[in-house]
Amino acid sequence: MSESHLAHIVTHKHQLDLRFEILRWTREYFWLNGFTEIETPLLLRLPGQEPYLSPMRVTLHNETGKEYLGYLHTSPEYTMKKMLAAGYTKIFSLGKVFRDYESFGGTHNPEFTMIEWYQANADMYTIMDDVEGLLQYLAKAISKHQDTHTNVITPSRSHMRELWSEYANINLDLNLTQETLYKTLKQRGLNVTPDEPYEDLFYRIFLNEIEPHLGKNGPQIVHHYPHPMAALSKHSTVDIGYAERFEVYWNGMELGNAFSELTDPVEQKNRLVEEQKQRKKAGKDVYDIDQEFTDALEHMPPSGGIAMGIDRIVSCLTSCQKIDDMLVLPASLLF
Repeated sequence: MSESHLAHIVTHKHQLDLRFEILRWTREYFWLNGFTEIETPLLLRLPGQEPYLSPMRVTLHNETGKEYLGYLHTSPEYTMKKMLAAGYTKIFSLGKVFRDYESFGGTHNPEFTMIEWYQANADMYTIMDDVEGLLQYLAKAISKHQDTHTNVITPSRSHMRELWSEYANINLDLNLTQETLYKTLKQRGLNVTPDEPYEDLFYRIFLNEIEPHLGKNGPQIVHHYPHPMAALSKHSTVDIGYAERFEVYWNGMELGNAFSELTDPVEQKNRLVEEQKQRKKAGKDVYDIDQEFTDALEHMPPSGGIAMGIDRIVSCLTSCQKIDDMLVLPASLLF
């Protein structure tokens, strides 16, 4: 071990000790609420299709020397949904995930720790309650551990349309298609193109005018994303034009992404095909669709699920400014 590695661990031992306690308390919360901790493979033949993520390639060989191409998972989502289809009902995974082309430091690390959980016969509102319960449990545990008083953390909840109206002065209900949002952004003087995907147009406004305001006074749940940004969530039957998806923010930083899970295999396959087209257009690698995953949806019950970054949760709970300070050996020191 180099002296810089050793010095990092010694300098940040207090933060690391608290991190390890938070990992234990996180497991306790789910165990106490009847969840089963499961394991999923880190190495996959077929990675996810998310247009903005880059899986890490791994070359491996069998005993005869035959070469295979695999990928470190960016999320255990596909495998966990296969487990729901096989009969599991309340499951969580706490472990490492990997994403290439991420920043080395700040709020990112190419290898990071994720808590992902699912409940069968549930929806995104159930998961909102889980998020609230988890953060409250962790805040109380930290308070007791440090013999200090910590206010109970209760995330606020905001509909996406409310935020666009408040911070961008845009009626999102009138901008739920690529054509309408393109016209609005063009009228605002933004340099956009007619063939720019809806998601790119959406983030032109969201990342610059809305996201920096989120979670300033504690964790905030932002729910109901427009249809084109449904990802793996189902469409709302109440809020027409929106999907049952939410994200959790704290201090202007995204902590997690949740869905009322899509269980229609035909619709899911159509979305994955569209994501393949987006990846190709962006110059990213295009992967085959995991047919086992789409087939499993036929047997998967209505479910809610979420993935949250543990490193960011720890940073927010401990008022730590840099994720590197909460990691034993961050990428910024390893490479």
